Amino acid sequence: MRTLSFCCGVAEIDKWFRSKSLKDHDRRKHIVTCAHDAGADTQPIGFYALSTVIEEARLLAGAPYIPFFGNPRYFPCLSMVYLAVAQDRQRQGVGSTMMVKVILDFADYGEQIGLPLLILTPLNRAVADFYEGLGFERYRSGAGMFLPLQTAIDMRDQLRAAE
Repeated sequence: MRTLSFCCGVAEIDKWFRSKSLKDHDRRKHIVTCAHDAGADTQPIGFYALSTVIEEARLLAGAPYIPFFGNPRYFPCLSMVYLAVAQDRQRQGVGSTMMVKVILDFADYGEQIGLPLLILTPLNRAVADFYEGLGFERYRSGAGMFLPLQTAIDMRDQLRAAE
């Protein structure tokens, strides 16, 4: 896969993808999934990186969770570390398609292994609005967002029923 020419327009994300994504994926620090045009070369048109993390319960007052190893102060979550679309493919549905895949996978895996929330930190207000439209809620004084597992399961079940 060619990562060196990927450009989403956010310097931090572009730098990470070009220099660290494959190393982090190989070390299982993050699971990095790339989107490509069907039948095209290996140039990614977008990607997302997921990781499991431990979050503090006090930051998500009222959110359902199972304590991490019996410690009620912490619980495991799935974290979307990055989601990016190549600049020349933005606003064409690539990011929305990748988010649907993330949410569907979260519904399946979260249900199986007990991850109650998908969490993320949006880059700006427009991105936060996009995630709110998918059912994400704000926490950490609005800096972070979460999607409850049950919301993801409901979305998955609605999509399957529509097929």
